[in-house]
Amino acid sequence: EACNNMVIAWIMNNVSDTIARSILYVKTAADIWSQLDKRFAIANGSRKYNLNKQTYALKQEDQSISEYYTKLKGDWEDLESMSDLPCITTNAEDVTQFLACLHKQMYEHR
Repeated sequence: EACNNMVIAWIMNNVSDTIARSILYVKTAADIWSQLDKRFAIANGSRKYNLNKQTYALKQEDQSISEYYTKLKGDWEDLESMSDLPCITTNAEDVTQFLACLHKQMYEHR
């Protein structure tokens, strides 16, 4: 039990907040690892496609800039964690995407 809890703590401290929330209630380190393996396996190209689509569809809407950026950053981290798959985004694309989806009143700051 102590070893299991130690490994769970290590995993939780080394994944993005978004991923941590998705595995928060999994009981064993082995089950967490299995879920992460399935999620980020090389064969899971459709997940990467859907995550890219979700990321590009994300708009600031009624969120603060901090909330919006945090969500977008989480998606970018999830995409980066799939580094074994072909890269679809670059840092320049990330910045462009972030700026493009801000509220209209923020246009002057772009």
